[in-house]
Amino acid sequence: MSMNASFSSFFHPRHQAFGLVGVLILLHFFSAQSALAETTNKRMILPGTRAQAMAGAYTAISDDASAGWYNPAGLGFIQGPSASLTANNYTHSIKTVSGGTTDSILAENSSAMYPGFAGSVTTLGPVVVGWSYFTLEKQNTDESQILDIVAEPSLEPFRYYRSNLTTGNLIHIGASLGMSLGTHLSIGISEFYYRREQLAALKERSLFSNSVFYDSFVRQSTKNEGTVTVSGAMLRMDSVTLGLSFRIPRALTDKTDLETNTVVYTSASPELGTTTLTTHREDELIVRTWNLGLAWQPTSWLTLSTDAIYYPATESPWRGAGGFNTKNVFDESAGFELRSTSLLLGAGIFTNSSLVKNPTPSASSVEPARVDYLGYTASLGFASKQSETRIILVRQNGKGKAQVVQGSLTMHNITDTTESVCLSSRFQF
Repeated sequence: MSMNASFSSFFHPRHQAFGLVGVLILLHFFSAQSALAETTNKRMILPGTRAQAMAGAYTAISDDASAGWYNPAGLGFIQGPSASLTANNYTHSIKTVSGGTTDSILAENSSAMYPGFAGSVTTLGPVVVGWSYFTLEKQNTDESQILDIVAEPSLEPFRYYRSNLTTGNLIHIGASLGMSLGTHLSIGISEFYYRREQLAALKERSLFSNSVFYDSFVRQSTKNEGTVTVSGAMLRMDSVTLGLSFRIPRALTDKTDLETNTVVYTSASPELGTTTLTTHREDELIVRTWNLGLAWQPTSWLTLSTDAIYYPATESPWRGAGGFNTKNVFDESAGFELRSTSLLLGAGIFTNSSLVKNPTPSASSVEPARVDYLGYTASLGFASKQSETRIILVRQNGKGKAQVVQGSLTMHNITDTTESVCLSSRFQF
């Protein structure tokens, strides 16, 4: 018997009360995990000034403070001190969930204002050192929705209520070192400290047409800390540059504290449940990253760049406590920059693929949503002898699937559009 068929059998009149309570108690765990729902993609925010303008295709360029993240070997070719700043970064996201619904869809809005990047570099004899601070994730969600659901033709329709308040961020701060080994070759290394913080409160109610309902309320507090080592090399030959770098993250603390409260009401007395537990959210942090970049500057006013990024598969040590395995993933990006005496134009395209496989519906567990994004960047800037200032737009369109509604084994379609606008500057001293 298939999973959906098994689930449907619970609604037979002889088994309705007992079966529904059993399934919803199992879905209590899903409700607890659903408060943890967040992106399983690595490039929701692209740090840096010129890097962001060129869609993150920066491994073979890395000529400012953001080199510490993309390829610290680029520091070895920098002449003189400089500083970079990304201020007034505004991000807005609209996520919709459809499929298995009648006349409505679930819509989630998130917006945030934050300082995106700050850093500087300076020369110390044969080496160039730098520091940087940047945000890789920012979330500020406030939603309240009501849906009329038909999960399967064999199931009775029910109404689903959802209220979600979430705030969170993921920041990095670190130091970098680069050194040239002659005219054409340089190497570099960076060390970053990261911290993820997230607070969430999720309230859900599934109301069946026979007046049976299931309530759950989840409070979540996440704090992850660790380090990331970035190493790289760069080979520069005339107008062509080749860059290679890799990142190795290490978790220091990795936990999420959850408090869940549930009520399952049938024609008999309600069943109450309360759970306090610790789960883990290491998914975005322990995945290693390999970057290969190629840049070509055929003239002084045109730069072309492309990156290939590889995330090898990882196995989570916390499969039973909130963690999940990732798969082998490849991402790409390509960008260009047109530069005149005072005008700067840049644009690019990049992929931002989910690190997880397509989820399958389950009444006793939940897999993270899979959403794959295609992103675009466009920038307009002005340059002087010692500074560059740009206005940069980044837009990502994502599509995927997830098990969203408690009490339903129907897989829902997810679409997500994320836009960010920032004012970014680089200074040469």
